[in-house]
Amino acid sequence: MSDEEIIGELKEVAKYYGLVKFTRHEFDKVAKKCKGTAVLSRFGSWEEALSKTGFELKKRSKKARHFILESELMVEMARVFETLGHRPSKTEWEALKPKFSYTTYKTRYKGWVNAWRHFFENFKGIDLESEECIESIGEIEQVPIQITTEEKRTIPLKLRLRVLQRDNFKCVYCGASPATDSNIQLHIDHIVPFSKGGKTEFANLQTLCQNCNWGKGDDET
Repeated sequence: MSDEEIIGELKEVAKYYGLVKFTRHEFDKVAKKCKGTAVLSRFGSWEEALSKTGFELKKRSKKARHFILESELMVEMARVFETLGHRPSKTEWEALKPKFSYTTYKTRYKGWVNAWRHFFENFKGIDLESEECIESIGEIEQVPIQITTEEKRTIPLKLRLRVLQRDNFKCVYCGASPATDSNIQLHIDHIVPFSKGGKTEFANLQTLCQNCNWGKGDDET
C-alpha cells in the first residue's frame, strides 16, 4: 500500500472515533485496508502516524477513561518503575510526564497505593506480546538498535519487563519486594557479568535489590 492509502485509512478511523486519539488496538478493530503493524512499519511510531492525518485529534476526556485497557496502564506503571527503580510518589510520577495521569490510576483503583498493590499482584499475568502492549512499549522504544540485543550492555525495556515478570518483582537473592516495602529498589543484573562475556539475554538476567546487587562487587545493571 502507498503512504496515501494508509493515511486515508487512518483518516477514516479517526472520523469513526470522532477525531479523538485512538490506539493501534482500536485501529485494528475498525480498519479495513491494513493493520496497525503496517502503519507502525511505515511511519515508525503511532504518534507520528496519527500526525499524518492532518487532524488535530483530541485527547480522551475524563469520561473516556474506561477505554484505557488495564494492560496499557500496567505497562506505563512498569516503565515508570523501571525508570526510578522504586515505587513512585505522586510528585515523582507527574515529573516523568507519564502517558496516564495520577488521577486516572487513583480513580480506577480507588487509591494510589491500591493501584500499585494491584500492579505488583497482577503484572505477572500481563501478556507483553499482546497488540496493545507491543504498541505501548514500541512508542517508548523508538530509537533503532544498530547491534543485536545480545551484544549490547543496555537492556531494552521489554526485556527488563519480562525479567521482572518472571522474578515477580522480587530480589532473587533475598526476596525483597517493593510490593511490601516502598523503599526497595530493584535492578536488572547480568548473572554472568557483561564485562566477562555475559550476554544481554533473558536467561542471563536476574532481578536484584540494590543492596544485593552492590554486594556482588561487580555491578552490571
